[in-house]
Amino acid sequence: MNTKEVVKPAVVLLLISAVAAACLGVVSEVTKEPIALQNEKTLNESMKAVMPEASSFEQLTDAELTGTITAVYQADNGGYVLTTEPGGFGGTVKTMVGIDADGVITGLRVTGHSETPGLGAKSTEPEFYEQFAGKSGSVAVTKDGGEIVPITSSTITSRAVCAGAQEALDWVAANGGAN
Repeated sequence: MNTKEVVKPAVVLLLISAVAAACLGVVSEVTKEPIALQNEKTLNESMKAVMPEASSFEQLTDAELTGTITAVYQADNGGYVLTTEPGGFGGTVKTMVGIDADGVITGLRVTGHSETPGLGAKSTEPEFYEQFAGKSGSVAVTKDGGEIVPITSSTITSRAVCAGAQEALDWVAANGGAN
């Protein structure tokens, strides 16, 4: 085997790889801004779903994030929207909780999870998450003395969502919300 038999295919492969990498780089740059805009739109729509009375939200980048709280947003109506990631059965259960200036939950949505399909995944259904609207003080499932009816055969997920809601309520109470 001579050198030419090895070098020629290697150079061709290198050129093909370079062209492919350049194309990927161009596509990445072209799609970066539209993806960011779509993510922002989705976030705003989610915040509006949990706090329908507000029209704009501003992230509080200097807020102290405690427990599983991942972000805090101030709404233009004096309320807050918090995102939390408590641990469920299959991993974290990403929740978004709206809390008004009086410390009352205005809405809750599960925005991401790895829960069991047909069981814990039911946390994304209105029959479950609508129970949180209007709640304040302490939030827990009925098995723990609260008012939230857990998802059948999915108490761990139900408790995780309650824990996220409770952390959000506690944060608002400790940081200028209803005391």
